[in-house]
Amino acid sequence: MAHHHVPSLEDTKTTLDGLGGKVFAVSAAVGVIGLVVSIGLGLAEGDDLRHFGYSYLVNFAFFLAIALGALFFLPIQYVTKASWIIVVRRLVEVMAASLPVLALLAVPVVVLAGRIYGWAAPEAGSDPLLAHKVAFLSPRWFTIRWAIYFGLWTWLSFTFWRRSLAQDATGDLRHTHKLENFSGFALLVYALSVSLAGMDLLMSVDYIWFSTIFGVYFWAGGLVSFFAVLTLVTMGLQKTGRLTHIVSPEHFHDYGKLMFAFTFFWAYIAFSQYMLYWYANIPEETGWYLLRSGQGWGKVGMVVLFAAFLLPFAGLISRYAKRNRKMLAFWAAWIVVAQWINLYWVVMPEYSHDFVFSPMDVTLFFGIGGTWLAAITRLAMGRSLVPMKDPRLDDSLRFENA
Repeated sequence: MAHHHVPSLEDTKTTLDGLGGKVFAVSAAVGVIGLVVSIGLGLAEGDDLRHFGYSYLVNFAFFLAIALGALFFLPIQYVTKASWIIVVRRLVEVMAASLPVLALLAVPVVVLAGRIYGWAAPEAGSDPLLAHKVAFLSPRWFTIRWAIYFGLWTWLSFTFWRRSLAQDATGDLRHTHKLENFSGFALLVYALSVSLAGMDLLMSVDYIWFSTIFGVYFWAGGLVSFFAVLTLVTMGLQKTGRLTHIVSPEHFHDYGKLMFAFTFFWAYIAFSQYMLYWYANIPEETGWYLLRSGQGWGKVGMVVLFAAFLLPFAGLISRYAKRNRKMLAFWAAWIVVAQWINLYWVVMPEYSHDFVFSPMDVTLFFGIGGTWLAAITRLAMGRSLVPMKDPRLDDSLRFENA
């Protein structure tokens, strides 16, 4: 391996400084305006906020999945004792630590559950297909489960974030060792809670249909979106003169590898689910796909196939694409849009069997996304963007791909 110049932390800005306040103000304003405009558009529809509820679910699930992707990436780094990610780990920590804000943003989903989920509607009690699921699919237990999910996720995310900050303050290596020991258990809690949450949030929109792999499908889409957002955030910070020398083409190369790998993994899970249902050809299982194959939704499904898998797979397969900043930024932005379309295709056919798209879908994206970005920025303000006293920081600065 060739030796190269090791960048110094003194050569680059590692705090947001004045930029933080500006980004927070703008993103918070975008979030508030987006949410207010969306509520107005929803009320104007005159359907008791039913369309608003489905559109809100799409966008909430999208940003929740990204934050959960960050929460997964933290314990993985400690379990594997990976060093390359250390220079940007603080960015991952604040994305995960934004989960309490997403808990507040989950309130409309719970409040509007009767308009979104058939099992929560007053007339659902007479459906014999729901009778054996009532113990699980009820508004009360739905609310309790989401309180438990967010309680667990907040505990996990703040454990990583606070110990990381404590190590910055004291330099005590025991924080790293404790997090390494904690991370195996954290992954078990994470896997169970996220699988159930994905089923609760999205799969139960059609309470007749079921898939044991759906939780992984939700997680994988969120994870590839997280890597894309992390790439764009890192590049955005470098545009402002932050992290300029310490995050190198070697680190971006690994970003590209992760986006490529999990694009393929997401597609593998999606195909596995589809193939088994197509092969078995059982009505209560194929109905979910039949709904998403006609009335315009089939064309959206083809867009998802090409935009979320085939094109980014081909675009990111080469080493050159992973090390070219413009190409990597393009594919990262592409993946974000493609995974949003995927969630739209998963949720919105339950609202309308005919294809439908509304400005409210876009305004809610900015409403929830702006609020989420404001939360991340607020958490990062006044703190170093780099865990300065992590024992593997030097290895991260020296990192090279083979």
